[in-house]
Amino acid sequence: MHSQPMDWVPDLSDRPGPKYLSIARAMAEDIATGALQPGTQLPTHRELAYQLGVTVGTVSRAYAEATRRGLIDGEVGRGTFVRRRIGRDMGEIPAGANRGGIDFGLNFPPMGDMERDAFSDALKEIADSRDLMTLMAYAPHGGAPRHRQAAADWMRALGVETDAGRSIVTTGGQNGMLAAFAALVQAGDTILVEKLTYPGIVPLAEMLGLKVQPVDMDAEGVRPDSLEEACRSFAPRALYCMPTLQNPTNAVMGERRREDIAAIAERYNLILVEDDLYRFLVADAPPPLANYLPDQTIFITSAAKQLAPGLRIGGVSAPRAMVPKLERAMRASTWMAAPAMAEVFALWVDRGIAGVLAREKAEEMRVRQAAASEILQGFEFAGHPTSMHLWLTLPEPWTDRDAVAVLGEHGVIASSGQVFATSPGAGRNRLRLSLGNPKDLKIVRHGLGVIAETLAGAPQQAASIV
Repeated sequence: MHSQPMDWVPDLSDRPGPKYLSIARAMAEDIATGALQPGTQLPTHRELAYQLGVTVGTVSRAYAEATRRGLIDGEVGRGTFVRRRIGRDMGEIPAGANRGGIDFGLNFPPMGDMERDAFSDALKEIADSRDLMTLMAYAPHGGAPRHRQAAADWMRALGVETDAGRSIVTTGGQNGMLAAFAALVQAGDTILVEKLTYPGIVPLAEMLGLKVQPVDMDAEGVRPDSLEEACRSFAPRALYCMPTLQNPTNAVMGERRREDIAAIAERYNLILVEDDLYRFLVADAPPPLANYLPDQTIFITSAAKQLAPGLRIGGVSAPRAMVPKLERAMRASTWMAAPAMAEVFALWVDRGIAGVLAREKAEEMRVRQAAASEILQGFEFAGHPTSMHLWLTLPEPWTDRDAVAVLGEHGVIASSGQVFATSPGAGRNRLRLSLGNPKDLKIVRHGLGVIAETLAGAPQQAASIV
């Protein structure tokens, strides 16, 4: 239940500039200091206008600006509330819950004996190598030539038209995103993102001083009409998107959609940052966006998602003219990817181990998705035969907050849909369930059974049966 509206009246006396912006800034400050807590109901437009001696229109503009900044969220017929922050109180298990339970929270690939043995063999080979001392020294910012070649070979196997001269080695996918945006956009620039997306993009944009503008989606991901409207309205510098097994919705762009997105990007001189971490799971995926618009697209992938979470190596393919800027961004962020870890990755690519592991993981996810379809029969969710996750719509009267909390008490960790939201209301009453993280199929089936049984009852009843 929500509390009565809070008597929040900001002091605007020493704030220059338009009143509506002063109200929005005061709200941001009070949220940052904790004076306004997540979930707090704010005064109505008319109430706050009366208290401040301004027009209702001024307060409406202030609330609209605060909504655009992701500070508040309006619920029709219920009021306006301080938004629950991404990754803080909507995606974590409450204190006291069983943290040793079944973890459907993070998207990790399943691992087994083959990864352990392959890693052990690679370390032994590196230890006996004449190049050991080289691997313990500094490398070029974009990676040693051998490692860049391995990254290029790996991305070519994924269908990307690239070569070593267009490729750099990063410390995982997040580092690749940081390098891309740090190199190609400036503080104050606007970037476009899907209204539901990987939540790591939001703190990255905040750190770089970028404005985030969501675009609408459908069953194939980014909608061309929404993208074109955003390009006309906000003059954005870049679009960050996930065209294959989109996280969290599992959307896959068809070829025609990719052509349309590339054509709009070309028309508006928009840089495409293509995060295609899950592409390896879809054998018949359409060509990457990078192939449709090679001079304006940065393609990012990561061994952490494809091979092993601790193998913090990523690959980035970019237009040749952008590579020096990416190298400088690598220098400023991490200097370089760790050469020894990059050598493990290169050995796996050269020996065909990376390809074998990728195919095995896709097959394992096929088995786990089939189990989900069986156990969650009767529930509404968006899956894919080989995806690592599924996107579950909660039955009434469940909310995502209730579901995360109650499932946590039952020892099952899940992610609230609002963790992935960049637009107010997006992801509400949804859960993302990551099927790759649990150790084996038996644990997956048990955890899904708990979810199905729990959500079949009312929140109050389910909470009492621990």
